[in-house]
Amino acid sequence: FAEVSMTFNNEDHTMPIDFSEVTVTRRLYRDGNSEYLLNGSAARLSDIQLLLAQANVGQRSYSVIGQGMVDHILVSSPEERKAFFDDATGVKQFQIKRHESMLKLKRTYENLAEVEMLLTEIEPRLKSLKRQVSRLQEREEVEKKLRELEHGYYGTMWWQLADELGIAKEKFGRLDLQTSTESAEVTALVEKVTAMEREEKEKDVQDDGLVAIQKEYNETQKKRSGFRDEQFKVQKEIEMAKVRAQSNWAPLPLTKIIEGIEGVTLGLKGLREMKDLDAVYAKIDEMLGASTTLVSRLQRPSPEDVVSDPKLVARVVELGELIAGTETELKTLEESMKSRAVTEKQVRTELFDLQRDLRQKQQAIHAVENQRNAVAIEVARLEERQANLGRDMDEQLKEAAGDIRDRRVKITVDTAATYPEIQRLRYKLELIGGIDPEIVKEFEETNARFSFLDGQVGDLRSAVADTEKIIDELDEEIHRQSEKAFKKINDEFEKFFKMLFGGGSCSLVKMSRAEVKKDAEDDLDDAVAQLGETEKIALRIREREDRVVGIDIQATPPGKKLKALNLLSGGERALTSIALVSAIMAVNPGPFVVLDEVDAALDEANTFRFAGILEELAKLTQFIVITHNRATMEKADVLYGVTMGDDGVSNLLSVNLSDITAEASARH
Repeated sequence: FAEVSMTFNNEDHTMPIDFSEVTVTRRLYRDGNSEYLLNGSAARLSDIQLLLAQANVGQRSYSVIGQGMVDHILVSSPEERKAFFDDATGVKQFQIKRHESMLKLKRTYENLAEVEMLLTEIEPRLKSLKRQVSRLQEREEVEKKLRELEHGYYGTMWWQLADELGIAKEKFGRLDLQTSTESAEVTALVEKVTAMEREEKEKDVQDDGLVAIQKEYNETQKKRSGFRDEQFKVQKEIEMAKVRAQSNWAPLPLTKIIEGIEGVTLGLKGLREMKDLDAVYAKIDEMLGASTTLVSRLQRPSPEDVVSDPKLVARVVELGELIAGTETELKTLEESMKSRAVTEKQVRTELFDLQRDLRQKQQAIHAVENQRNAVAIEVARLEERQANLGRDMDEQLKEAAGDIRDRRVKITVDTAATYPEIQRLRYKLELIGGIDPEIVKEFEETNARFSFLDGQVGDLRSAVADTEKIIDELDEEIHRQSEKAFKKINDEFEKFFKMLFGGGSCSLVKMSRAEVKKDAEDDLDDAVAQLGETEKIALRIREREDRVVGIDIQATPPGKKLKALNLLSGGERALTSIALVSAIMAVNPGPFVVLDEVDAALDEANTFRFAGILEELAKLTQFIVITHNRATMEKADVLYGVTMGDDGVSNLLSVNLSDITAEASARH
């Protein structure tokens, strides 16, 4: 590697660092990497540049001026001159800070724009998720309320049916036992009558006519029993059909309800336009029928309201007529047997009494069987309702249905009033629809990210405001110090220019962007009022760009009228450059100035003037001058000379002019 170091005497602490000697080192490695050291410690280039700027030693400053650079400031562009004058006016340190602040402001704006873009992308999804989560929360509340109502409704229905079924089964068992008991008695009587009839036949006093009537009577009873059994089965089938129809009933869909209501509403509106009274009555009847139909479809039908199969109903009626016919036949046969019994009373009194008791028992059994059959139908109907209710419970309540079957509900509800509310809540769940529970997790993650980014937007805007405040303060300081120093430089420039040229005029002119038309400003204000906050920040960044574009130099030597620099001769340009550099050093002197043969193009008279200026400025800064002019050498405190003898070896000579007597001079 290679390195170079420069050491500054900092006893007056011109550099704001707590060292009396400051050594700045740059080290360059073979691979192209480099590092900067400050008193042996690693430092950033920006920190070193700021430190040097605070000591009036800048990258483009006037501290080192070579022979070919003496008029460089004149031939430079206005933008290049501005950088030079930033060093000259002592605001370079503020410019560096301002530049860093502007870079920070632009980076912050870019980050802000990126974060707001992310927020713009996330916000619609977040709103959608929020709506879904709200619907999910609403769904949970509806489901909770629905479960409570369903538990009370199904629990009440199940245990009411269980109680009714238990009572019906108990009654059926009692009637069935009574039927069995009386059937046994009838069987005993039948056996006894049969035995007596056999005895009478053996006595050869049997009346064939009475036997035939008795036989026909028994056959008719069998027919009646058959009809009654078939009637019981048909009636049972009708009742089961009613229960199944009630269980299979489904409430009308919401869309159909809306259509029905809209139809009735349109019909009512149409009544206003009708003038014919008959047409009005007809329309009212039509709407009444439509509303009645709608109400009937909305209400759960009771078993009594269910229309049975006409064939089964007709069969029940037919069987009833057949049973009534057999009853009539039985009564007729009973009358025949009674009349025969009166005739043969003395002979067969006991037999007739038994037959009469048998008929009475059979009639009693018939009445009990009718009651038992009715109860059996009720038991079957209740069992079917309970089975349907159980399937409905399993479908709606799932595992909770088992708890209802196992434990009786403590509080019963009004099932007729509860069922419509259950249906309403079920419709509401259908309208809400199914929502994935993972939506909540996604919403929480998205909301957390949105909140974080929203907080970042606030922090970034606060950082923008803070940075803008810093830039404004730096601008104020730069403007204050620059204006003050620029005016002094301009005055000194004119002074040294006249000193070197023996007259003439010169000036420094700032080139600014401030020449903007008023109407354009008004249009800009209107446009700004319509911008968003982020766009306004971007506009303010553009407005905070350096307002001074460059520096223009105007010089008119004595005897000339034109101010253009390109019309000056080489010597005039050199004198103008020296006058400008001298003015800068007089106003804002640096710690040192190196001049490398800047007086080479001057004639003897101008050399003396230049030497006089150096002598005056030497009170303000340290000059290291490389020159061949004796007039310049006379003003030096120390002379260093390099000579080469015949042997080709260079020798260094030094003369401290303060040791020379006042009578002597450098020329001698």
